[in-house]
Amino acid sequence: MARLLVRELGPRAVISHASAAELLGVPLPRRLEYERTRTVHCTVPRSERRRSAGGAVMHTGPGGRTTQVGGVRVSGPLALLAELAADLDHLALVAACDHLVGPASRVLPLVPLERLRSAAEQAVGTYRIGRVRAAAADARERVESPKETETRLLLQGAGFAEPTINLPLRAPRTGERFRLDLAYPELRIAIEYDGFWHSTDRRRHRRDRRKDDVLHELGWRVVRVSDEDLRDPDHFLGRLTHLGVPLS
Repeated sequence: MARLLVRELGPRAVISHASAAELLGVPLPRRLEYERTRTVHCTVPRSERRRSAGGAVMHTGPGGRTTQVGGVRVSGPLALLAELAADLDHLALVAACDHLVGPASRVLPLVPLERLRSAAEQAVGTYRIGRVRAAAADARERVESPKETETRLLLQGAGFAEPTINLPLRAPRTGERFRLDLAYPELRIAIEYDGFWHSTDRRRHRRDRRKDDVLHELGWRVVRVSDEDLRDPDHFLGRLTHLGVPLS
């Protein structure tokens, strides 16, 4: 549908907002996904204003940097974050920013976080740019999932020191390689997120258990965090305090 829409509207049309986010793999609340809305968002120059109709939501804007996904032109990272700022809270906007500068980003060439921050600081007259600047300030590179973002911001909001993100680790005896979602290397404390699939997917469950075994053999303590812990974090945060994770 995005391809058909831009073909009909001409070369200056850009797929934008939640539609661009989905094409770029940016995590979104389900209420914004195409499966729920059945709409495609598109932005055109103000001089080419079009009426929304037939599952297409039309926007006008001054234009800006774009990127391509499968031959479809979509909003570039800074423009997209400004577009999403109307619909996402701070946590979701940071997760979107983390994704756009992270290893799973579909933006080519990849935009380094510092360059994105600099572009946000220099942007003038961009709607909701203040929210984008705040999200970029809290964003980090190497993040692989929105739950890593949520856990990291929870830790920082509770006053803990910032953890290392996706720390690579190699078992010296077996040569096995792992990545730790979040870690305090100097304390040998690893924090691993357990989603629903971690218990329902047998292969993933076995990998998690093997990872825990190797970490324990290497002297690491592993704290696993679930969605329930993120909703009601007192026990999780209390355990980190007990283990000696320092405050920032």
